[in-house]
Amino acid sequence: MVEGVFLNGFVTDTFLLTCENNMLPDTLSLQQLFTVPVADKQHFAEALHQKHATDFLRQDDLRADLELLQNFARRVSRHMAKLEMGKMCVRCAAGSGGGCCSLFMAGETDAVQMLMNMLVGVPIRQVRGDGSECCYLGEKGCLFTFKPIFCLNYNCKSIRDGVSSENVTELERLTGQLLGKQYEVEKKLLELIGRRINR
Repeated sequence: MVEGVFLNGFVTDTFLLTCENNMLPDTLSLQQLFTVPVADKQHFAEALHQKHATDFLRQDDLRADLELLQNFARRVSRHMAKLEMGKMCVRCAAGSGGGCCSLFMAGETDAVQMLMNMLVGVPIRQVRGDGSECCYLGEKGCLFTFKPIFCLNYNCKSIRDGVSSENVTELERLTGQLLGKQYEVEKKLLELIGRRINR
């Protein structure tokens, strides 16, 4: 925890005001992009996007990687849509315990992943506050184009029982391709962020 931002484990009013104004705190560690509560991760991502998006998108290699990543994500989405998995997951999440897309799952994301989504035009907003489902779960499924790794592990009983093994195998191949590239892009973004914060 960074002194001056967190005091005895509690977020300070200065920190909250800074986040509400889409500003980064004076001191920010890369670790905080992953470890603070979900709302703070989103505020960090919004502030990073506002302050650095234009600069990040000037990087030809990052722009090309994001385009390729979007293509991989579209392939996964098309396959999932064909199998009507978004509806299946939303239905399951609305049931007792929230399924895979439970309230807890929002914590699996991080500010870098949110920023990655924002860089390709995905509006990140919390659409649920019912206390049982993930706050980023829309009516047709997850709002994110680039999802946390856990959210791309389609191995629950509902899917295994409702989707053919061939389709599950293809889904696993497509998500593996996506996650491999997503990891590379996240590393690049972390390097870019690391060079720009706390200068």
